[in-house]
Amino acid sequence: MHRLKLKWKSVSVAVISRSHTQRYIVSTSFNSSYISPRTDLLEQIRGDGLSVLDVGCATGSNGKYLLDKGIAQEVVGFEFDPEMAAIANQFYAQVHIGDLDVIDVDQLLGDRQFDYIILGDVLEHLKSPWKLLSTFVNRLSENGRIIISLPNIQHIDMFIHVYIKGVWPYNDRGIFDRTHLRFFTLKTMLQLIEGAGLDVVRTERQFRRRDYKGSSFNRSPFEWLLMHVFKNLYTFQFVFVCTHNGKSQP
Repeated sequence: MHRLKLKWKSVSVAVISRSHTQRYIVSTSFNSSYISPRTDLLEQIRGDGLSVLDVGCATGSNGKYLLDKGIAQEVVGFEFDPEMAAIANQFYAQVHIGDLDVIDVDQLLGDRQFDYIILGDVLEHLKSPWKLLSTFVNRLSENGRIIISLPNIQHIDMFIHVYIKGVWPYNDRGIFDRTHLRFFTLKTMLQLIEGAGLDVVRTERQFRRRDYKGSSFNRSPFEWLLMHVFKNLYTFQFVFVCTHNGKSQP
């Protein structure tokens, strides 16, 4: 999950071409977990020649993929870290830099609207995710879609750490990312989304046994049972595809 509010120092960038259709080289010490393409989100975007708003765009790997494939014609981003934003700006139409809890999103975007808005592990880093989500909903075109991913604090690892070990971890990534300001269960995620005037048209779950890489399920009969009987306890992250109220489509 890439973060909006954590800077990783010592970045060296060499740009061969400013065109998003050409190869570029980036040598960086940014944590790869936060700058790699989010394939789980990108696979939810369908169409071609789209306008896309990528909130928390990091170095722009998502937008570059969409541009290279012709799925997007234009991508605009928001990013907290100016070093990451400088890399994304090589191929995004525009990257707005700043703290989403402080900057005036409406002023920066003017009257622009987008076919898709990506909020990949962003809302949990904000003081006012409810306000910001409503703001971005107003930037969604009539038949557009917002893709939201959020970590699930109801995961079994929260129970293990808090009620068995008696600790609340402060990690560099995952459910216990030290920069998280808000925490959501499936029920409160849906309250957040519905309160912003959105309908959920698709929900995807990312399953993990524990809160660390390499703990994915191997689909043994026992793990299949855990995933289906206790699915909320073993869902590490939810991905929602949303539309305006009343605009739901199959």
